[in-house]
Amino acid sequence: MAVQCNKRLFLHHNTDQCVAIAAVILYVDELVINADAGLFVQIMDHMRKRFWMHDLGSVSVDLGMTIELNQMHHMINIHHHCYIRTMLEEFRMDASRVVAMPIVIILHKKKPEEEASDLTKYRSMFGSLVQPMTATQPNITFAIRVLNWYYHDPSYEQMIAFKHLFRYLNGG
Repeated sequence: MAVQCNKRLFLHHNTDQCVAIAAVILYVDELVINADAGLFVQIMDHMRKRFWMHDLGSVSVDLGMTIELNQMHHMINIHHHCYIRTMLEEFRMDASRVVAMPIVIILHKKKPEEEASDLTKYRSMFGSLVQPMTATQPNITFAIRVLNWYYHDPSYEQMIAFKHLFRYLNGG
């Protein structure tokens, strides 16, 4: 058996069959171990010899992502529904009308005489979507990329486009 490391993902695999039989995900002070019961106990015993730790049970939320195990169908569902719902409430977009597309308008650069949008709010909205975009919502990547072009000097038009994106997420 061999161990492979990729920054925070450790795979334990059977060298005879080249099949991963355990995965340990490390993030700061958390470990998520995915293995059958026997190997799980072995990994926990080995880790307890070196580190003070305790088992928190099955993972259900990690880094803002909700993780649902469906053992009957051998599936894992990962989503940001709770995180997005909280974010929509924070920006008062939770009761907004739902739209079907993440971005539909052509945005223009802000004219010198045009009033700028609230830069702090724009950047806060932008930052709140980066993690869902990279982890569970790749469908908003293009919209985020376009809105990133205006990160330093957003206009009212770009703020409307951001609100449109939030309305799209409200339907998910």
